Amino acid sequence: MGVMTLPELGESIESADVTRVLVRPGERVVEGQGVIEVESEKATLEVPAAAAGVVAMVHVKPGDHIRVGAPVVTVEAVGTAAPSPAPAAAAPAPPPAA
Repeated sequence: MGVMTLPELGESIESADVTRVLVRPGERVVEGQGVIEVESEKATLEVPAAAAGVVAMVHVKPGDHIRVGAPVVTVEAVGTAAPSPAPAAAAPAPPPAA
């Protein structure tokens, strides 16, 4: 996925204050899950994850004043490949010679 930025929050809102960070690095997120909470002159809202993945980095902290388009979190995609099959069991040892 990559870097998620502060989206447009509404008409004529160009910036907001971060009130809470809702995720930590290493945490899995799903699309639509809140990653930060911001407060503008007009409202307090949660900013949702744009895609599912694992949080690699949080770029903001509570108290930061950020503008629309500023980096919020970096999310890495979770691999979608099927898990590797278990290794084959070792062949049994031959019976002892008689």
